[in-house]
Amino acid sequence: MSAFAAITTALTTVAPGLEDPFGAVLALPGNPNPQAPPGAQNIENVLGYIKWGAGAAIVAGFFAGVALFAGGRIADHHRFGRMGAITMFASVGAAFLYAIGYSVLTTFAAG
Repeated sequence: MSAFAAITTALTTVAPGLEDPFGAVLALPGNPNPQAPPGAQNIENVLGYIKWGAGAAIVAGFFAGVALFAGGRIADHHRFGRMGAITMFASVGAAFLYAIGYSVLTTFAAG
Protein backbone atom coordinates (compact mmCIF):
# COMPACT_ATOMS: atom_id res chain seq x y z
CA MET A 1 0.00 0.00 0.00
CA SER A 2 1.39 3.37 -0.98
CA ALA A 3 1.70 6.24 1.46
CA PHE A 4 -0.93 8.21 -0.46
CA ALA A 5 -3.41 5.33 -0.22
CA ALA A 6 -2.70 4.91 3.50
CA ILE A 7 -3.32 8.61 4.18
CA THR A 8 -6.50 8.56 2.09
CA THR A 9 -7.81 5.50 3.94
CA ALA A 10 -6.93 6.95 7.33
CA LEU A 11 -8.63 10.29 6.64
CA THR A 12 -11.78 8.77 5.20
CA THR A 13 -12.22 6.30 8.07
CA VAL A 14 -11.36 8.71 10.89
CA ALA A 15 -13.32 11.71 9.63
CA PRO A 16 -15.67 10.72 6.83
CA GLY A 17 -17.79 13.87 7.08
CA LEU A 18 -15.02 16.38 7.72
CA GLU A 19 -16.02 19.70 6.22
CA ASP A 20 -14.12 22.86 5.47
CA PRO A 21 -15.37 26.36 6.49
CA PHE A 22 -17.15 26.77 3.19
CA GLY A 23 -19.30 23.70 3.68
CA ALA A 24 -17.82 21.42 1.04
CA VAL A 25 -16.74 17.95 2.03
CA LEU A 26 -12.97 17.61 2.02
CA ALA A 27 -11.90 14.99 -0.48
CA LEU A 28 -8.41 14.04 -1.47
CA PRO A 29 -7.77 13.94 -5.21
CA GLY A 30 -7.41 10.60 -6.90
CA ASN A 31 -4.12 9.16 -8.04
CA PRO A 32 -3.96 10.08 -11.75
CA ASN A 33 -1.79 8.29 -14.24
CA PRO A 34 1.25 10.23 -15.42
CA GLN A 35 0.94 11.92 -18.77
CA ALA A 36 3.27 14.00 -20.85
CA PRO A 37 2.75 17.76 -20.95
CA PRO A 38 1.57 19.38 -24.18
CA GLY A 39 4.36 19.58 -26.73
CA ALA A 40 6.41 16.82 -25.11
CA GLN A 41 6.94 15.17 -28.49
CA ASN A 42 9.14 18.16 -29.42
CA ILE A 43 11.69 17.34 -26.72
CA GLU A 44 13.43 14.97 -29.13
CA ASN A 45 13.97 17.88 -31.52
CA VAL A 46 15.48 19.97 -28.73
CA LEU A 47 17.74 17.10 -27.66
CA GLY A 48 18.78 16.64 -31.29
CA TYR A 49 19.77 20.32 -31.50
CA ILE A 50 21.78 20.02 -28.29
CA LYS A 51 23.49 16.87 -29.55
CA TRP A 52 24.34 18.54 -32.85
CA GLY A 53 25.79 21.54 -31.00
CA ALA A 54 27.87 19.27 -28.77
CA GLY A 55 29.26 17.45 -31.80
CA ALA A 56 30.10 20.73 -33.52
CA ALA A 57 31.82 21.97 -30.34
CA ILE A 58 33.91 18.80 -30.16
CA VAL A 59 35.04 19.16 -33.78
CA ALA A 60 35.74 22.89 -33.34
CA GLY A 61 37.67 22.21 -30.14
CA PHE A 62 39.82 19.60 -31.84
CA PHE A 63 40.73 21.91 -34.71
CA ALA A 64 41.35 24.79 -32.31
CA GLY A 65 43.72 22.47 -30.44
CA VAL A 66 45.49 21.61 -33.70
CA ALA A 67 45.88 25.31 -34.48
CA LEU A 68 47.17 26.05 -30.97
CA PHE A 69 49.59 23.14 -31.09
CA ALA A 70 50.92 24.05 -34.53
CA GLY A 71 51.14 27.75 -33.73
CA GLY A 72 52.89 27.10 -30.45
CA ARG A 73 55.44 24.79 -32.04
CA ILE A 74 56.06 27.09 -35.00
CA ALA A 75 56.52 30.15 -32.76
CA ASP A 76 58.58 28.07 -30.30
CA HIS A 77 56.11 28.86 -27.54
CA HIS A 78 55.92 25.60 -25.67
CA ARG A 79 53.06 26.60 -23.40
CA PHE A 80 50.72 27.15 -26.36
CA GLY A 81 51.91 23.89 -27.90
CA ARG A 82 51.18 22.03 -24.67
CA MET A 83 47.74 23.66 -24.34
CA GLY A 84 46.96 22.66 -27.94
CA ALA A 85 47.92 19.06 -27.23
CA ILE A 86 45.78 19.04 -24.08
CA THR A 87 42.86 20.50 -26.05
CA MET A 88 43.19 17.82 -28.72
CA PHE A 89 43.30 15.05 -26.11
CA ALA A 90 40.27 16.54 -24.36
CA SER A 91 38.38 16.68 -27.67
CA VAL A 92 39.19 13.04 -28.40
CA GLY A 93 37.97 12.10 -24.91
CA ALA A 94 34.80 14.14 -25.42
CA ALA A 95 34.23 12.46 -28.79
CA PHE A 96 34.58 9.07 -27.10
CA LEU A 97 32.00 10.03 -24.47
CA TYR A 98 29.78 11.50 -27.20
CA ALA A 99 29.87 8.19 -29.06
CA ILE A 100 29.14 5.89 -26.12
CA GLY A 101 27.21 8.26 -23.84
CA TYR A 102 23.71 7.41 -25.04
CA SER A 103 24.19 3.65 -24.75
CA VAL A 104 25.75 3.97 -21.28
CA LEU A 105 22.94 6.20 -20.03
CA THR A 106 20.21 3.94 -21.40
CA THR A 107 21.92 0.90 -19.87
CA PHE A 108 22.01 2.55 -16.45
CA ALA A 109 18.42 3.80 -16.79
CA ALA A 110 17.13 0.35 -17.75
CA GLY A 111 18.53 -1.07 -14.54
